[in-house]
Amino acid sequence: MYNQQTKQRSQPRKISDLELINIWLQQIPPIEQSSHLYIAQMFLNFVRKPLEKVTSADIIAFANVRSVDSHHRESDEQKRLETINSLLKFCQQTGILPTTQKQPTTQKKTLSVMTTNFKKSASSEDKIKNYRTTRKMQKKPLNWYKLLNLQLASFLLIIFVLFMAISQLFRQVGRSANGDENESVTSAVMPKIDPTKNWAYPVNVPRIRAFLDTISVTEGTTGPQGYYRQYTGSHFSSFEDHPRELKCALSNGKELCSDAAGRYQFLSTSWDRFAPVVEAKNFSPIYQDRIAIELIREKNALKDIEEGRIEEAFRKLYMVWPSFGETEIDVERLMPKLVATYEEKLALYKSNRE
Repeated sequence: MYNQQTKQRSQPRKISDLELINIWLQQIPPIEQSSHLYIAQMFLNFVRKPLEKVTSADIIAFANVRSVDSHHRESDEQKRLETINSLLKFCQQTGILPTTQKQPTTQKKTLSVMTTNFKKSASSEDKIKNYRTTRKMQKKPLNWYKLLNLQLASFLLIIFVLFMAISQLFRQVGRSANGDENESVTSAVMPKIDPTKNWAYPVNVPRIRAFLDTISVTEGTTGPQGYYRQYTGSHFSSFEDHPRELKCALSNGKELCSDAAGRYQFLSTSWDRFAPVVEAKNFSPIYQDRIAIELIREKNALKDIEEGRIEEAFRKLYMVWPSFGETEIDVERLMPKLVATYEEKLALYKSNRE
């Protein structure tokens, strides 16, 4: 009978980590049990492995990473390390975990790991005696070089993540705070109208230039910044290509979304259809003007503009630029204003030529 009992006690009982933690908590003073349980559960969630497979590197990483965002007084570095060391030492003394498992030790200035011996109360002796084994604790020296390297790598990773987050935050704040100030950096300079240098036919025709300006007035894209304008009034920052950004805004209580961009509010689909026609190399003003003319040409309105039939051109193009009017009735209602705007722009180009 005695031999059988000895053999049974020499074999560790297979129990879950949670059961083991509950047994360990019984030898902790009641006032500290809640904080110890919290730290133990936090540790299990962090390592995501059984206690019997935990290494000293896991414990050190747990202390380093968790210390960044911890708001619990009980879970500072020293407290957590003391708690986890106590748990693992208890597990080893009971024979439930192998005695070859290492306890983490580092320099006092870094992690302040507890190196004092674990003291058991009389009541804890009674609670764990059924789990003791005859195996002896085997202490192996820790590889200090590896541990220090691990700490340094963890520290540098944390610093890098924080740096990237702060940089991104400053960029966003800068964009929202500066607003229109950034437009001066990305503003497009309106080229001077010089038919012999800057513009080829038919862009250099005063009537066509005046009509293009009229489009910008109705679309709300006048001035050099119009070439950068997006739907909703925001601005993109590069002429490398059509921005292809979907912007949304409320209109009559409904949310409308569009990727319209540039002085003539091109949709990306329209731009992609006509860019090969004019051999557009980018989304710069000169190509925006040329593709606007191609849209006019497609609706057979280019000759109307050149020959002065402006009202007919507006009627043909309201489906392309709804700012002329969303229906035929709207176009006729807005026609006096459209023609007046066109005549005002045309007068400027005629005076420049004289």
